This record gives sequence, C-alpha cells and structure tokens, in this order.
Amino acid sequence: MKRIFFFLIVLGMWGIASAATPSQVIPLYPDGAPDSNGFMPSDEYVKNGAKLYKIAAPRIDLYRPVQTQPSGIILSIPGGGYSFVSSENEGEKVADFFVPQGYIVAVLKYRLPNHHELIPLRDALQAMRVLRDSAQVWGNTSTPIGVMGFSAGGHLAASLLTHYTDSITRPDYGVLVYPVISMDSSLTHQGSCRQLLGDTPTTEQRDYWSCERHVTADTPPCLIVACQDDPTVKVTNSIIFYQALTTNKVPSSLLIVPFGKHGWGFSRSFQDRELIDQTITAFIATCSKRDYCAMIKHSETLLQQQKRLKDWAGFSTYAADNESLGGTKLEAVFYGNSITYNWAKMHPEFFSSHHFIGRGISGQTSSELLVRFRQDVIDLQPKKVVILCGINDIAQNNGTITLEHIVDNIASMCELAKTNKIQPILCSILPARSFRWNTFVTDAPEQIKALNSMILSYAVRNNIPYVDYYSAMVDQDGGLLQGLSNDEVHPTDAGYEIMEPIILKALMIK
Repeated sequence: MKRIFFFLIVLGMWGIASAATPSQVIPLYPDGAPDSNGFMPSDEYVKNGAKLYKIAAPRIDLYRPVQTQPSGIILSIPGGGYSFVSSENEGEKVADFFVPQGYIVAVLKYRLPNHHELIPLRDALQAMRVLRDSAQVWGNTSTPIGVMGFSAGGHLAASLLTHYTDSITRPDYGVLVYPVISMDSSLTHQGSCRQLLGDTPTTEQRDYWSCERHVTADTPPCLIVACQDDPTVKVTNSIIFYQALTTNKVPSSLLIVPFGKHGWGFSRSFQDRELIDQTITAFIATCSKRDYCAMIKHSETLLQQQKRLKDWAGFSTYAADNESLGGTKLEAVFYGNSITYNWAKMHPEFFSSHHFIGRGISGQTSSELLVRFRQDVIDLQPKKVVILCGINDIAQNNGTITLEHIVDNIASMCELAKTNKIQPILCSILPARSFRWNTFVTDAPEQIKALNSMILSYAVRNNIPYVDYYSAMVDQDGGLLQGLSNDEVHPTDAGYEIMEPIILKALMIK
C-alpha cells in the first residue's frame, strides 16, 4: 500500500498528539471505497461538536507520542448506536489518556450501515490492514495492535475479534467497554440492532452478528468492562461474551462495577473510574508485550506473513512427518484443506484404524494442493487418494478463479495419481451459505452446486469414484444442516460422523 505511506509522509507532523489535532488523518480507501453505504461525502455532518453522522469517507485519526518506538497501537472504535460515531469521549479522550503512556491511538471514523450491514465491519478490517501495512512508519513492524470498542463500537470491535479474515486483520487483543454483543432480541440494544439489521432481521442475520456465538480458541484475549446499572446496554451482553471466551479457553478478564451507567468513555469520572482505568491500562500493557505468555497467539506482522508466504504451497507443513513414515503402507491419503485437516485432528482413531493419513492445510486452494501433490501424496505411495477441495477457491482465498480452472487443477491431480498407480477418489464440496473471512462472496451456494456438478461430470467421464457428501448435509438454503457446523463451513463431530460411513463405502471398507 504505497499510497498509504505517501499519505502519511505528506500529512506527518510528529509530536505529542492532542485531541484537537491528530498527527495524521489516514483515509481507509485512498482510491475510494469498493462499496457504498448510500451516502456521499457531502452528506456528512457533525452535532454537538463530536457526533459524526452519514460518514461516507471512512478514515483513521491518528494520535501518537514523541517516541519512534511506541508501546503499542490501540484502534479505538467509538459507539453511537450505529447511527453516529461518538468521536470525542470514546475517541479523542482515549488518545488523551493513552498517548502520554507511549501508545499510538487510531480513532476509527467508520461508515454507518444505512441498511448495508457489512459496511462497518469492512471498514474495521481495512483499518487493521492499514495499521499493519503502515507499521514501518511507526518504527517497529512487530508493534502489537489491539482494538478497543465502546457500546455499538464494542459490537463492531467484537465482530472484528470474531470475524477477522486473516492474520493481518486479527487484533492482538480486545478491550470492550459496555459493549453491545448479541443481536438476540432478548439481549440486544434495540437501536443498534435496528440500525445494523433493519426492522425485521432474519434468524441468520441475528446469528451472524451475535458475537458470542462466533468465539473460537483463536479469538484474541479480551478485557470486558461494564457497569451493573447500565440502563442502555444490558450487562448480560458482557457476561455472555466472557462465558464464550472462557468456554473456548481464551485468556480473558471481566470487570463489572456496580455504578456508572453507560457512555462514560474516557471523559466522565464516577466512583470506580480509577479502578477501571487501572485495569484497562494493566491489561493493555501486558498484552502489548511480545513475550506475553507463550499460550497467547499473537497475530502475524507483515514481515512474518511474507516469510510464511515464501513457502506459499506449504511444503514444510508435512515434510518432517512424511520423512518419519519410513515406507509405511497406507490405504489412503486424505488430501485437502482445513476440512480434511480438522477431520484427521478431531477423529484420529478413524484415520489410524483404517491406515489413512491426513494431509490437509487450512486455507489452501486447488492451485496450492496441485503444487504439493507430489510431496504429500505421490511420494507416500498410498493405494488411494481422497481429494476434497474447491471451497477456498470459491471463497477467493487466492483471488478469483473460474470453476473451469478449479476442475482443471483437480483433473491434473487425478492424472498424476493415475500415472503413479494411485486410485483417485473425488469428493463433492460441502455446502456453505457464506464465508466469514470473505463476506464479498454472496453466491456461495450456487457456485458450490455448480462446481459439484462439474466434478461429478469429470469423475463419470474418467471412471473415477465420486463421493457425495453434499446431498447428505445440505439444507434448503444451500448451507450445512443445523448442528453440522459452528461457522457454516467447517464440520462439527456430527458432520464428520455423517461423512465417515459415506467415504468408507466409496473405499469399499466395512
């Protein structure tokens, strides 16, 4: 993003930031946003000096200390019920508090949904990309980046923590202050829900935007702060998110004080103000240390990601394991992406008892699978290879690709297998309604159905066994049946229990 660096250089006025004058104002999309919430830049206006309405040109107001090596970066997301952005008490005042402590504070002025529910999250994801891509400007590419969100901005921060798309958009930690968490009608802040999802949200919308339902073991560590007497956002929102974090063993803390109500941000004093300030400060200071607790998974820096991508096909993933096999006779290699990887990890007895081995790598497309096919299949000399791939191609993990090219990659794997006297087994792609890591793909069910038809046609023409998981797992909307997945893509135990007898029948194994 060279344009971002240029913009920083043009506007760079280093020094101690003050609430009145940010060091830089960084546009999220220098060439214009790829989508629209229906507003024009001329529509934006301000009330009471700090409440921003109808934002059409999202940006970051950056406040930074004198130090060239900051203690960390805090992406502050103000609230406002998804109808305005409260940029003073939950933005500028955050900078006033943390900049003197050595932190860069980036206040996000995001677009409001205006009947476009994905717009705010897309801006938050882009803000993380901008901050990571600009890390060299701050003087340290490994500077931790956390997100702090307030009220509806807390919901947006929680959405970022649970719906990040990759290691770049994943925050290193989260601080949620009196946050809206759930879109469940009994818990949510009705105004925020209405502004985000409209007057009649569907069950699927409520589920996707109920952040407590999307916590995983990879969710970043969090601190949640709220007041028991909050009349605006039920404190239960904070509690259920903490419970989800605890269930998934995510290192987190919850502080609920009896009094303080709502909307205080960093501008209002009350009985437990000092305790809250001390707790937030200590949590951020701890999470900003790169050696903080070996169990904490920090997000990649750009340099780390670039280093990893030099082995873009994942040759190193199974190299040592392949070497250790030492000529072990294998009935089948199960070959694919995270669905295959999780299967071998979650049901190891199924694999070991049938002399199967898993060679799945999370996120891989058919192009990457084709490149490493010799190392992770041919060189192992199994009797059969079970190929399950294509979902990440449709999700555009490596950019757009035609269905025809996906089938070409699969065909090449089959031809390589046959040449080396390995029987290929082709599998249908599993159903999926959408991809949380790429919400721009809106026709996943239609593409999956079409690709499965093309894979079946190729299999029939070339006398290759075809395994139909899809028909046994699809619901009426083209997604996975209820209970078979927690994220609409990856099977649960119940999903794999459906798949196992199907593949055993195809392999003619009782």
